[in-house]
Amino acid sequence: MTVIQELYHLQNSLSLIFDRIGITQEIQANMSLNELSPQEQDQLSLLIEKFEFGLEEIRKNPSNLEEGFDQRLFIRLGNYYYCEGNISQALEYYDLSSVIDENEWAHFNSARILQLQEQLDVAYKKYDQAIKLKPDFSQALCRQAEILIHQGESEKALEKLKKSQQLNPNDLETNKLIADYYIEHGENRKALIHLKAIHHRDPDVRTKIEKLEQKQSFLNRLFSRFRKK
Repeated sequence: MTVIQELYHLQNSLSLIFDRIGITQEIQANMSLNELSPQEQDQLSLLIEKFEFGLEEIRKNPSNLEEGFDQRLFIRLGNYYYCEGNISQALEYYDLSSVIDENEWAHFNSARILQLQEQLDVAYKKYDQAIKLKPDFSQALCRQAEILIHQGESEKALEKLKKSQQLNPNDLETNKLIADYYIEHGENRKALIHLKAIHHRDPDVRTKIEKLEQKQSFLNRLFSRFRKK
């Protein structure tokens, strides 16, 4: 069996384990190996070690990646290394995935890491690359909005968030950020609309709704008194 044939076999085995523990193409913040038995964990470690060893031959000639390899597996390997705290290895696998077939998740996950490292301008451009490949990529639009908010560009951020919400009306992060914008600008009624769309998915949102409704009720009573006078 050649090195490449061995890698084909290993990638199928890795995919089965990643399916089992829920490693998808999107970075999973709460990924856990606890669902695997100690024997399965040892098997996963051995498979990755063998895959890494075989990949050394591929790194010398990346054109070998263009046929027969699954770019999705390389993204999932990147996510595995990200969750293990090996950022450089994660980024390398995203890059290798794009050698096989340029794809939105490789750009998005790279951008997410860069954003967390506060390399905001580079991350923003990476999100742009993801959106060019997938124009309806609501998560990428939402993350770009986060960067714009951090940079003090709240109006531009709101434009991105509205696009994201049109594509995915019940997205948790998008609705939270839109609500935060309206709260900051004193538009509590509009904020409540977006919070109520997602309140069943986050207990903290329910608390925020209660506080806003109490505040809005107080303001309504106050305005009512002024009108009577």
